Amino acid sequence: MKKLFQIIISIGILNGCTSSDSNPTKLDSNDYKSRVERVELLKKEIKSFSDIRDAEFELFNVNGFVNQRISVPGASSWDYKFAIRIDTINISKWTSGMQAIELINYDDNWTKEIIRHRKQNWITYSKPEYFIRKGENVTMLVFKKEGIIFKRVTNL
Repeated sequence: MKKLFQIIISIGILNGCTSSDSNPTKLDSNDYKSRVERVELLKKEIKSFSDIRDAEFELFNVNGFVNQRISVPGASSWDYKFAIRIDTINISKWTSGMQAIELINYDDNWTKEIIRHRKQNWITYSKPEYFIRKGENVTMLVFKKEGIIFKRVTNL
């Protein structure tokens, strides 16, 4: 019985020591140079409503991400911030079920932060429309003419 207890403790310690490397809590598009790689990675972590042409993101999930989970997730806490470029005909697929609202003095610094390394890919000329999902912490800034969506989903 004592030997079994020592084995269980050893496995727990070993798992705790390796879980930070094998189960990261942050994913950042700046770590991926390829547009294809960024898009494919993001599509694994979010619900995608159409094809995505380009993506930038900063994702935080206390339980890690889809391909890295090695154990049963615990309490959930996440902050997903991402920008996507899609075909303009698909905008309504992304805004379905959301409510358009008028925002005054909205702090959109997070949108500038996630695109800062490839700003040239995210140039906008139009004024964004703002959307929220009632009862959830979901915000979207939609540049319809450019086919660019900035979305933030939090549960902190």
